Amino acid sequence: MKIKSTPILLLACFFFLGVFSAFSQVKNDFDVRYSADIRGELTFIANNIVNRQNDGYWQGGWVRRGGRWRWDPEVTWIPATSPNDPYDLTGNASDYNDNLNMQYIDVDGDPTTFSSSSATLDVPDEGCSLVRYAGLYWSAVYVNGDRSAIDDIKFQVPGGAYQDITADEILFDGDGDADFGYYSPYACYADVTAIVTGLANPDGDYFVANVNASSGSSISGGISGGWTMVVVYENPNLPGSKYITTFDGYAGIASAAPDVDIPVSGFTTLPAPFQVNANIAIAALEGDNRIGGDGLQINANGSFTPLSSTLNPANNFFNSNITIDPNIFTARNPNSLNTLGWDVDLFPVTNVPNNNVIPNDATSAVLRLSSTQDKYDVFFTSFDVEIIEPNIVLEKKVNTPGGVDITGQGVNLGQTLDYVLSFQNIGNDDVDGYVIRDVLPVNVSPPNGVDFVDSDFVLPTGVT
Repeated sequence: MKIKSTPILLLACFFFLGVFSAFSQVKNDFDVRYSADIRGELTFIANNIVNRQNDGYWQGGWVRRGGRWRWDPEVTWIPATSPNDPYDLTGNASDYNDNLNMQYIDVDGDPTTFSSSSATLDVPDEGCSLVRYAGLYWSAVYVNGDRSAIDDIKFQVPGGAYQDITADEILFDGDGDADFGYYSPYACYADVTAIVTGLANPDGDYFVANVNASSGSSISGGISGGWTMVVVYENPNLPGSKYITTFDGYAGIASAAPDVDIPVSGFTTLPAPFQVNANIAIAALEGDNRIGGDGLQINANGSFTPLSSTLNPANNFFNSNITIDPNIFTARNPNSLNTLGWDVDLFPVTNVPNNNVIPNDATSAVLRLSSTQDKYDVFFTSFDVEIIEPNIVLEKKVNTPGGVDITGQGVNLGQTLDYVLSFQNIGNDDVDGYVIRDVLPVNVSPPNGVDFVDSDFVLPTGVT
């Protein structure tokens, strides 16, 4: 059952686009899944769960023999490729998903799983970072299969064994749907925060197994599928706070139809003269690498601006890759450059010069999905933006009356101690009325043995 969080950051969707109709199809309105005002970052790991398979074959060609050119059907032997082998062809060198024989990836060596792939989580600054949220998504094209288990998968954390996961929500099941039934996609979500935060160290290899998907090459639009784990972590050493919000739902976007608008609000960007920095993440199913025309835009200043990243051009944004800009995310097995319809991206909004895309003091934005050629489905997106707020860093030490730091050391009965509290506002906004409350050990007595008095405190100017 989906738990609805209070939508501090509101997300409404107005979709008018369909696969074979004049309208787009929203099968599950996008809602806020997670939101936080946090000194932290959003990241993810992901991988596809189906990949092409080829039997070995001879490739023909013209050869010159006996002074004459002749066609030889066996000139070059093309070796067999397994779904576990990366698929690295892109652009015109790649094939359309429809033409490929798609089969399950299964890399874990476990005979009890029929599909599996892995990816490696590496949270920066491990000693100071804490995972605050982890959400797991899986989705696939799945026609003519037993759908009773689409919400059940296996999940393995670093150093652990597989554990069974049942979705908190099936975001969409397209079986028998009038618009989506011909390729019957589905998408699921599970909150795995407790599992990930229960680890002494969350970094390492994560496996997801037994994700159901179709196989072969007979489905219009092709076969695709995969998983992604979205992670939000907190780190006090980061330079500023962010408002991070994730959304999920399900909608199909097709060509030659009106666009899909996703309004977002509930934040306030930094005031002038600060630079406004924002990131967007998005996950999609069934976007071909070699078919262009699909795009993502943003409007926070009165007009829409096409978005792009190093590896996701504005005219083919959903191009079957897994990227944390400016790089392909390769810490996975298999680590295909072209994930054949599985697309997950995290990228910064280019907002220079002069905050021309997202201005200072902005309180809302609209994300727009469109396509003139390719078909794709979106089930997850996120938006995070730096915000203005104070950030008080507090440090407590124990000194001798002579100023020697003895923090963490043993003390003697009746010894006089000075507790020294240091604090600094390293945020980007002023603070007023801030209260510091310090709880002393029960065996600490005031100098007079009864109560603390004003003369017991040495306060900086402006502090009372």
